[in-house]
Amino acid sequence: MTNEQYLVVSYFASAGAGILLAFLTALFLSGPLTRALQRVARPLASVFRRFLPSWLILAVLLGFLSVTYYDCSHGTYQEIVADRDHLVQKNFEQGADMTWYLAAALAAYGLVLGLSLLGGLRAAPPDRQPPASAP
Repeated sequence: MTNEQYLVVSYFASAGAGILLAFLTALFLSGPLTRALQRVARPLASVFRRFLPSWLILAVLLGFLSVTYYDCSHGTYQEIVADRDHLVQKNFEQGADMTWYLAAALAAYGLVLGLSLLGGLRAAPPDRQPPASAP
C-alpha cells in the first residue's frame, strides 16, 4: 500500500471509527438516559433523547477535523505523503482528539441533563416528588 493510499484509507477509517464510537456510546447510554429522564417533562425528555447521538457525533467530527497534517517540516502535500511515520502519528492524534472531544461532549451533556433534572425535581408537584429516605 502506498503512502497516499494509506492516507486516504486511514483518514476515512478514523472518521468511521469515531462516528461508530459515538453511536455506540449513545446506544449504550440510551437505557440509563431514558430512566433518568422519567422525572423531566415529556417534551424536554424527547429533546434530550434525540439530541444525544447527533451531539456525540458532532463532537467526534470536531475532534477529527481539529487535527492538521501540516507542521513546520511538512508544508506541502508531497512532503506529508512521503512520511509514513508522520501519517501514523497524525492518525493516533486524530483518535486521541476524537476521544477527548467525546468525553467533553458527554461531560457537557451530563451537566445540562443534571441541571434539567434538578430543575425538574424542584418544580415537580408534590405527588411526583421522590420519596424522602427514612433515617
